[in-house]
Amino acid sequence: MHTSLLNFIPETYPFPLWEAFLRIVLSALLGALVGFERERRKQPAGLRTHAVLALGSSLITLTSIYITHRYGGFGADPSRITAQIVSGIGFLGAGAILRFGVTVKGLTTAASLWTTAGLGIAVGAGMYLLSFLSALLLLFLLSLVSRVERELIRSKGSVQLKLVLVPSPDWLYRVKGIFEDVRIQKLVRRGDTLEVVLSVPDLGDLPEKLEELLKLKDVKEVEII
Repeated sequence: MHTSLLNFIPETYPFPLWEAFLRIVLSALLGALVGFERERRKQPAGLRTHAVLALGSSLITLTSIYITHRYGGFGADPSRITAQIVSGIGFLGAGAILRFGVTVKGLTTAASLWTTAGLGIAVGAGMYLLSFLSALLLLFLLSLVSRVERELIRSKGSVQLKLVLVPSPDWLYRVKGIFEDVRIQKLVRRGDTLEVVLSVPDLGDLPEKLEELLKLKDVKEVEII
């Protein structure tokens, strides 16, 4: 009789222990790929969140398979526990959705979290090829298709911002670091401050850009006009 833990545990599993661990690692890697794309776009849920979510989904799926195999008998359904992931992930996705006035941001990130959970479930169930292809398709939709979206939004025009700031030699350079295309419409000095009206492109990420703008030490007020 073997006393080694690695030799003993696989006898109670419907699959080898190394394969179970491989499924968890693969889930985390696929989740990290999706999370890296979200991290690159400075979204609220990034690499770690997606990787941990995929890992957890895979582990729960493996656990449901194990429980059914070990204790369930012929009438057991391994999908019952897994189904709770699909519904439960909605609470995590809701945390990624932010509202800025009438603009809602984070819906795509919430959807990517939900889909990443699906990747973890699929890998946990042993659907390796389909999981890998689905991850590639998800990355395509998040990165390449978003470029087309940005071009379509760019064609809709621009917005005007009214800034109140403390003048400094590089204030315009700092603003251009946030908005690539900046045109000054009006500039008025009022005491120790400048009141500037700028025309900037609306690329669909205006709330995030405004947050970055307000973090500049020279900027005191920002208003969309």
